Amino acid sequence: MLLEMISNNWEVNNMTKEEFLNDMTEILDQEETVAMDTVLAEIDEWDSLGSLMFQSKMLERGCGKLDVAKIKQAETVQDLYALAQK
Repeated sequence: MLLEMISNNWEVNNMTKEEFLNDMTEILDQEETVAMDTVLAEIDEWDSLGSLMFQSKMLERGCGKLDVAKIKQAETVQDLYALAQK
């Protein structure tokens, strides 16, 4: 059982860029898929609620608790992806 849980978290924690971008597109409520170089400040939905939704989704994906200060410092979707991969 423990090995299965570790295995499942490993798979979730190593989400593909495509999966991450799909998640971010949903979180940011965008009609078209966001790109890694999308600037967060240019998206109205990237606010405190968007940040909270991002944190929640990453917890769901098995990424653990992310540093809120680093999330606030993120400038692009790529920056958030890097945080989620640590």
